[in-house]
Amino acid sequence: MNDLTYIETLFGHQDAIPSIASFTSDRCVSVGARDRSARVWKILDETQLVYQIPKDQLSQRPQQSFDETTFPEGSMDCVAVIDEQHFVTGADNGDIILWSLNKKKPQFVQRLAHSVDEPLSPEQASAEMNPQANGVPPQPRWITSLVSLPYTDLFFSGSWDGRLGVWKVSEDLRKFELLQYIDLGINGVVNGISVHEVGKRGGEGVQVILAIGREIRFGRWKKVEGGKNCALILKFRFQ
Repeated sequence: MNDLTYIETLFGHQDAIPSIASFTSDRCVSVGARDRSARVWKILDETQLVYQIPKDQLSQRPQQSFDETTFPEGSMDCVAVIDEQHFVTGADNGDIILWSLNKKKPQFVQRLAHSVDEPLSPEQASAEMNPQANGVPPQPRWITSLVSLPYTDLFFSGSWDGRLGVWKVSEDLRKFELLQYIDLGINGVVNGISVHEVGKRGGEGVQVILAIGREIRFGRWKKVEGGKNCALILKFRFQ
């Protein structure tokens, strides 16, 4: 910014980069979609750290009782920084993962954070004229957006279930838990979230701005029936 000029191109990801977030130091973290990796870039050192789900955990079963379907991670789509040593990522299998810069393995995994879609009917799942059975199990709702309230223990998640997830990181930074789901009252995909404190030192609460669309931002293959293209502003206080 001081020189008003191009500085450097950083190479490493093997697919498109759908999301990036910055630390306060000269570092940033990005996710590489279908290369299923998050990379922390040390700009001054011109080095990078790679974070991935171990291959033996890619098809680990979700801790749910409604079926025995596995949901392997196919694409890591969004990332948000918690503090200088921790960040969270969201994927198309519904997982939200807490990472520590000091560990290459996930610190904590929340599976199916926004639950699953209704199962497809036989007519939707098959090209046959008179399908007899539906072999497609319920599919997880992707984590389409993540954002943190900078340098607090709060972060927010979005998908296409009509809810905003509000999560709190534990004091020891080893896990996080759901505070609540906020019903948005609008159908659509939460394609982006911005959050900041309002009032002096955040005394008036938190303002969250959501970018909602009929379709997912990556393409037209996911369309929400009755969805709207709009911006939604929420303001609330935590007790």
